Amino acid sequence: MEFEGRSRIRAHLDIAPLIDIVFLLLVFFMLTSTFLFTEAIDLELPEAGSASVAPPSPVSISIDRQGTIHLDGVVVPLGRLRSRVAVLIEQTPELPVILKSDARTEVQRLIEVMDEIRAAGGSNIALATQPE
Repeated sequence: MEFEGRSRIRAHLDIAPLIDIVFLLLVFFMLTSTFLFTEAIDLELPEAGSASVAPPSPVSISIDRQGTIHLDGVVVPLGRLRSRVAVLIEQTPELPVILKSDARTEVQRLIEVMDEIRAAGGSNIALATQPE
């Protein structure tokens, strides 16, 4: 007696569409990942057992809407700003100077104050802003 054998069903999986989808996802993630970057530099700093860090307290200069200059909370005329800042910078040459200006202050007044700070020997000037 002869039995008819089962016909074998061969399943064929077409992977071409799968490869297309994988490549599309790869391209998508490659394109979107180029917009993400870190702004930090990865450094390995040297170690020292006797080192101590004492950051200098920064000098704060503020200019209000009317153009009045405040040095650490005290009103100072533009003509005396250079001598007052020079005394502070003489003690610590790399002393940071934080310049806070009202958003509506004239740019010319801001530039005059920055010039006076630079003339006093200040080279580490930072403009204070706030996030949007």
